[in-house]
Amino acid sequence: MTAPEAVPDPIVAGNERIRDTAKWFIAGLAAVGAALIAGSQLSSIGRLEVGWPTSVATARLWVAVSGAVLALAAVVFAITGAVRVLLPVGVLIADLAENWATPEPRFCRAVEFFRRRPKYLQGVAGPQELIDRRQALVDQLGKPGADPNLDRKIAAMDQRVDAIESMASHETLAATFDRCLRRLLVASAVVAAGVVAFAWAANPPAKTVTADLRNARLTGAFLRDADLRNAKLDGADLTGADLTGADLTGASLVKVVWSRTTCPDGSVSDANGQTCKGHLRAD
Repeated sequence: MTAPEAVPDPIVAGNERIRDTAKWFIAGLAAVGAALIAGSQLSSIGRLEVGWPTSVATARLWVAVSGAVLALAAVVFAITGAVRVLLPVGVLIADLAENWATPEPRFCRAVEFFRRRPKYLQGVAGPQELIDRRQALVDQLGKPGADPNLDRKIAAMDQRVDAIESMASHETLAATFDRCLRRLLVASAVVAAGVVAFAWAANPPAKTVTADLRNARLTGAFLRDADLRNAKLDGADLTGADLTGADLTGASLVKVVWSRTTCPDGSVSDANGQTCKGHLRAD
């Protein structure tokens, strides 16, 4: 005859689910940390300017390092919280009795659980009453005329104690998991901020190449709609050049030769006092 399968303890099963979830948290956080480290290899952090953060360029390295350290610290902070969920949790009935009136933070949730649901106290008003009842039975052992069923009664009392301790341990583990979740939420926000800071700082925009046309002879050059932003045109000869629609934003124009030059706004330099200054924007 086949023996009936053992019915799994729902409290034990609940504890396993909590710990399995914590393991997934740890794996996910470890992956985030690995991604941060790998991401630093793919960034331009090695080409950032080194120096005191007196400008945006020199501040980028500081921001990148700070963002990476902040994100990794948040990952470690969250992992330490998740690891605590995996540690053994044991709450004795004596712990409940000692903390019944004024519980320590660790036992608050377990004590509150039994206060709200007294039916789980196995028919007693508090854990100390159950301790006292068991001790009274133990004290009768060996006395003349003692109840022959004392051993069975003590075993039954031990089962009631085990049930209370099991539930108390489960509630304490659940409280630890809740704290882990709060840590995870805080860490997620910090990691996101750190990643954004690192991504911005470690990947500066490509430097705009500035055209160096100093002293260039551009007589009659066709430069319609040309992009000459920040160009260096000092001393350039633009006699007869056509700059209609050209963008000269930020361009250096010291001692430029303006003669019969068509300015960006379509006017001619000769009509503007031999210059295009003041006429550098297309209409």
